[in-house]
Amino acid sequence: MRLFLIMMALVFFGCGKEKSVSDARNLNPYETTKNYFTSSAKLVVEVAYESGQEPYADGTTLTIAGETVALWEVLERNLTALFVGRSVIPTITVPKQLAAMKELPVQGKASWTAEDILKLGEQHRTGRSSTSETYFFVVFLGGVFNDGSADRPTTVGVSLGGTTVVAIFKDVVRQTGMGAAGFIPRYVEQATLVHEIGHALGLVDNGLPMKVAHKDADGHGAHCNNPDCVMYWLNEGRTDLIQFAIRMNVLGNVVMYDQKCLDDARNF
Repeated sequence: MRLFLIMMALVFFGCGKEKSVSDARNLNPYETTKNYFTSSAKLVVEVAYESGQEPYADGTTLTIAGETVALWEVLERNLTALFVGRSVIPTITVPKQLAAMKELPVQGKASWTAEDILKLGEQHRTGRSSTSETYFFVVFLGGVFNDGSADRPTTVGVSLGGTTVVAIFKDVVRQTGMGAAGFIPRYVEQATLVHEIGHALGLVDNGLPMKVAHKDADGHGAHCNNPDCVMYWLNEGRTDLIQFAIRMNVLGNVVMYDQKCLDDARNF
């Protein structure tokens, strides 16, 4: 009940007189996705981080299949790819430097529930989604995710259903950096952002109807059945993301969504 009330608070704090996208998503994922892809003229990613848990930024790059890009350009290019060819193409704003992100006080928490994360978001986010503007709030935290029954120490990030709030667990990201492959934590961090915001936008079959069936058939939720797509169901956990990073660093592309996921967005 408390979590429901917090999620409803997102509704009442919507922009102006326009209907809150959070409200629409809680009631009907399809209607929310329709707002994102047909009426939203602006998509903004707002980033905050607990002091000491800052994301990789400021001059950090990734080399993927021979192409070197600034780190946060990875997320921007993936979001841009989803809207190619659509009649309404929003302006997309992704912060590139740490100075454009918001530092939060040390929270001192070993684990975070969805309720905890939503409370933090309510305290510190500035943008509010509406039918014409979409604001994601991404926060980098110490500790691990608790799903309400137990801590999940290998979960790198979560997208909180019914909201535009995403959390990345920096301690788990750091644990992917074992060995000499220093690119892995940076890749894992960006891949997790692309994955979780993909969920929030409606992938896979979570608001965005599938043009061709590609949802995992084994009951793993709103995930792709292609292991080389960032939306594959195993690409939320630490170990499998390490393997995905190693494979995609050579064989992949800066755009991590596969063609079927892109087609879902482009043909909606």
